[in-house]
Amino acid sequence: MDNLERYKDSYGFIINHFKEEKIIARYAWLYDMIVDFIEFNELEEKVYDSEDILNHIIIDYFVDIYRLKEFQDIELVHDSKIYLYLSFWILRHKPIQIMSNNAETEAFINEKFVAELLRNYLFNNPSNVSILNDKKGEVDNFLETLLYYFKYREYSAKNIEMIILAFVAGRGYQYSADHKK
Repeated sequence: MDNLERYKDSYGFIINHFKEEKIIARYAWLYDMIVDFIEFNELEEKVYDSEDILNHIIIDYFVDIYRLKEFQDIELVHDSKIYLYLSFWILRHKPIQIMSNNAETEAFINEKFVAELLRNYLFNNPSNVSILNDKKGEVDNFLETLLYYFKYREYSAKNIEMIILAFVAGRGYQYSADHKK
């Protein structure tokens, strides 16, 4: 992250707490996911990833994680917190920028990316579960509503967390119902 030097004066405590290597690794991880998303959707001629905006996202993300760790006196945060804070800051700062002639067709590209990011997280544990045909509509409805929510509703880190927790709780409830003895 070339611009890390720019933040050392005001966010030095973040660098001291998390170490530069971890910050750079989180940046690279998110950057690679965005680039993969753009390439997979064949959007290279329509959008680009703003590295300056991505720098702001990473700093804001680590500030939130720092506050969370300090407030709750915890060493490691749950994966859900990683995804919720990254999602929130991506939605807020919009690192995927639209080239001017594609503003109408790609207006919600960051919302699409976050919906896909959360879909991958939520459906990755376990990753080998196939959705039954008679339940596909319910799952599709959830994913479509998630995207709609990010496009047109007010969101916060708190309600993104609740979406994640509700999904995981529902999965746990269903597993319990399926394996009831």
